Amino acid sequence: MAKKIDEGKSQIVLIVAIIIIAAVMLFGMFNKGRKDAEKITKKSKNVKTSQNSDKKSSKTRKSKEKREVEPEILDGYQVLKVSDGDTINIQKVENGKFVGEILRIRMYGMDAPEKTQDYGSESRQALEKLVTGKNLSVEVKNKDRYGRTVAIIYADGKNVNEEMVKTGNAWWYQEYAKKDAQFEEYQENAKQKKLGLFSRKGYTEPWNYRKEKKAAASSRTKSK
Repeated sequence: MAKKIDEGKSQIVLIVAIIIIAAVMLFGMFNKGRKDAEKITKKSKNVKTSQNSDKKSSKTRKSKEKREVEPEILDGYQVLKVSDGDTINIQKVENGKFVGEILRIRMYGMDAPEKTQDYGSESRQALEKLVTGKNLSVEVKNKDRYGRTVAIIYADGKNVNEEMVKTGNAWWYQEYAKKDAQFEEYQENAKQKKLGLFSRKGYTEPWNYRKEKKAAASSRTKSK
């Protein structure tokens, strides 16, 4: 009798053990399934985020390309005054009359000798010859700290900014036009052929000339 009871207990224990093992296995399978589902959901979200990011990036690139391809061009202008080799005043002309706002233009990508600097007068005359009496178009870049419109000027379709550097009548203004290698190429060619200001010895870059002049003025003020 005792033996039968022990066998019964053993069977019960075995059944309980099987139930526990089965429960553990089912729990493990359920937990694994839940984690796999979470991974799939997370991966799906990441893919969507990446796709959205790619779309935004693509839109941004297209927007930049559009701005580069389609710069703001203002047509129908004529020159009023040539201040020096890189600064002019222009105004729109309609039906033979000057109308609208007078624009003070600081020519982009180039820097001409100052009026008080060697070759300053020749540089101004070279620019005057290129723009006087011509139909001018203006490719606006930005505004400088003095409120002038920084721009490329086209005279009857010719890029005046490049022409001034090409003929040695102005420098490539590297500080503000680093990416415009065409100016650098024109300047190197002008140097090699000794055109314009490069035909003279001891020339000084206008930005260095301005710094020296400013330093000299500051020194005189301190000495007083």
